[in-house]
Amino acid sequence: MDELNESFKPKYIQLVDILRHDILDGKFKGGDLFPSENELRRRYAVSSTTVRKAIDILKNYGLIKREQGVGTFVTDRPVERSLQKILSFTKNMEQIGLIPHTKVLEKKKVKARGKYLEIFNLKKGEDILRLRRLRFGDGTPMMLETRYINLSLCPDISKKDLSGSLYEIYERDYRILLAKAKQHLKIVYLKQNEAQLLHCKEDAPVFLVTGVTFSMNEEPVEYEESLYRGDEYSFFVEVGS
Repeated sequence: MDELNESFKPKYIQLVDILRHDILDGKFKGGDLFPSENELRRRYAVSSTTVRKAIDILKNYGLIKREQGVGTFVTDRPVERSLQKILSFTKNMEQIGLIPHTKVLEKKKVKARGKYLEIFNLKKGEDILRLRRLRFGDGTPMMLETRYINLSLCPDISKKDLSGSLYEIYERDYRILLAKAKQHLKIVYLKQNEAQLLHCKEDAPVFLVTGVTFSMNEEPVEYEESLYRGDEYSFFVEVGS
């Protein structure tokens, strides 16, 4: 039996701290059955009220979920993505141990119009490539992306296999190194066709990331409009003093 310390902290907060640390430290894996209320009460010598308060907080953190008639389970940790680094989806998945896979939904040359003329510094009538892809991690649809690619920099990219990392293609085939991106992040709600592709409910909240990525020469290479599943991703920014 592990008793909690005498502390100024309420016991349910102490219990939250212990259990949260165990989950984030990997003692409990995503999908594991979480200890029952009775088991936690006996292990930490606390009341049922203390255990219920702690469990409610862990649920609000998104660390556990209760399935009616089955039990309480540890949730899979969301994929973390920094808004301050240029990192391909493929590399992001590989870093966290997931197998990336891509389904190309559309690959089409279109005339640059409206904002795209300004974004890519093009003349009316010039083409850009519209690329729509569904990105998977370990078979789970994670992101629905639409990218508009500057064909003046990558003239024959539409002929290539675009089911892998675009960033690798830019560097390998066109000697383009990506240097910076101007991105915007906001919450939107899925339309029916988007929800079907991402295996989510219609109107589920997702992250919409839009923005332009530039080369080392400050040339606009691509414009992105991507939907990231809200239950699979978290975004962060590091701030210094």
